[in-house]
Amino acid sequence: MISIVVFTRDDAEWLERCLGSLTAEPPAEDYEVIVFDNCSRDDSAERVRAWRGAGGERASLIQAQRDTSFSEGNNLGLRAAAGDLVLFLNPDTEPRGHILDACASTLREQGDVGLVGPCLRFPSGAGQANGWALPTVRQLLAEKLGRAARHARPTGEQTDVGWLMGCFLMGRRADLRAIGGFDERFWFHGTDLELCARVADEGWRVTRLEGVELVHRGHLDWSLARRRASWRATAQWLWSRR
Repeated sequence: MISIVVFTRDDAEWLERCLGSLTAEPPAEDYEVIVFDNCSRDDSAERVRAWRGAGGERASLIQAQRDTSFSEGNNLGLRAAAGDLVLFLNPDTEPRGHILDACASTLREQGDVGLVGPCLRFPSGAGQANGWALPTVRQLLAEKLGRAARHARPTGEQTDVGWLMGCFLMGRRADLRAIGGFDERFWFHGTDLELCARVADEGWRVTRLEGVELVHRGHLDWSLARRRASWRATAQWLWSRR
């Protein structure tokens, strides 16, 4: 079974569309949905309670009592998960059953894969980057000078990468629990980078499936404040790797 953990805050309309995608095209595998609502001021909780999957499934709802980090909220979802596979999913995505099934099959058939994700595209149809080399000081300098690219180029039906975007990360529950889930020293930015790097440290591959595409609205608005937060998180991660 796949446990789908969705961390949300004030994303009622996108969350409803996300859950609606599962209803319209559910995976062949059994699944459950666990929504962590981080003190939303909109009607997210009501929409979760009203949702029913195509098979009659109801989403479980965890409601935070205080502002909670992305890492902590997802870890609480991981602890509540009953499936042998866990998918960390953002509410601004449109998951379709074939995407979940393809990622699940990869994990079941390739025991050396620790995390898997799809290619991404914006609602407009334009491609969105997903899958990068792990940053190093040398790598970042080479990128700045135009001598290296961070985004991993396709190498076949699937491409091993350093890290995948946290909007869709699927792994085995037992493995994720064994390494402690997300590092709660990271609030939001850098959470996916840190988790993927630690999965790789354990000897597992982090891989992107080519030809499997997920609609993801995020990153349309990449303000200076967000860029700075991302830079700080990268610096925090680099410092932690000394």
